[in-house]
Amino acid sequence: MRFFSWMVVLGMGALAGGASLAGCGDDSGGDTGGTGTTPEASCEQTNPLCTAVESECVALFDNRERTKFGLRMAQLTITKPDILAGPAIGKVVSDAVRMNLQQCRLNGTGTFSWLIEFDTMTGTARTGGALPQADPTKGYCFVDTTVGAFPIQAIEVPAPITDGRFDADVGDLIVPIYLGADPGGTPITLPLHQAKLSDGTVTADNNCIGRYNAEGLDPDNLCLADDVNPTFINGAKLTAFITIEEADSVEVEDLGQSLCVILSGDANTYGDGGDPISHCLRDAGGAINLKGDWCAATNSAATASCQDAFQLGAEFAASAVEITGTCP
Repeated sequence: MRFFSWMVVLGMGALAGGASLAGCGDDSGGDTGGTGTTPEASCEQTNPLCTAVESECVALFDNRERTKFGLRMAQLTITKPDILAGPAIGKVVSDAVRMNLQQCRLNGTGTFSWLIEFDTMTGTARTGGALPQADPTKGYCFVDTTVGAFPIQAIEVPAPITDGRFDADVGDLIVPIYLGADPGGTPITLPLHQAKLSDGTVTADNNCIGRYNAEGLDPDNLCLADDVNPTFINGAKLTAFITIEEADSVEVEDLGQSLCVILSGDANTYGDGGDPISHCLRDAGGAINLKGDWCAATNSAATASCQDAFQLGAEFAASAVEITGTCP
């Protein structure tokens, strides 16, 4: 199973060429149309497409007064493990999640779409991946397919909203990550276990989790996000874990390593030197030598007797979009 091969390449390029990217104004579009490079007085949204729905987060669909409403993750900030939170992968994941809507200073690829659909009448939420959408204003649909041995479909779980606050124990979820804008492409599959959305707040109009960071972005920098000032202020958390065995089946082709080796941070010690992909070394009994920071059996911090997983942590913001159902 391949993992972020394209993301790593793009991430390394971003490290080497960040200055030139900033000069191109990709993240903001400084003119009033959101696509130019002329600095503005502020980073507030002004394009009618971006302000048609009154919201704090560039909502594209008005959820006000709706009892069933959907949002798409507008930003996903990985916080752990450190190697995934770093610029080589973490930044590029964020770029893939950021919507492809230049008019609204959102210059992402929009190929990694994660939806949450709340139903306040039943106190539930449906969450899962969506197909890439060339035009985000047309809405999104939940993926329902099978890739290899992995069934990919949205999961419905209890998620009552009380005074705007919500938590949701999602459980096991296969996250589809598309490589490009082609909705017919085969996604990378990332198996998350015991996923949980927590400490979330939905705005009173049901349009936002978190908010657009207009005041934190610099017009002189074309309203580009940087390491200190993100495009959005996150409004919820995500936790999950991935087992080391599964990480070893996730292959980063362009680095010639499995995710397991990458998570080790020490390919010389933990990699088997395989060609074309170096996987994690195993002992005589077939067990992977690398020890994680998490225990899958207890879903808690690793102990001396259980170190078979790595915890994933992230924060996210989300904006209202039209959810059209399950993809045909």
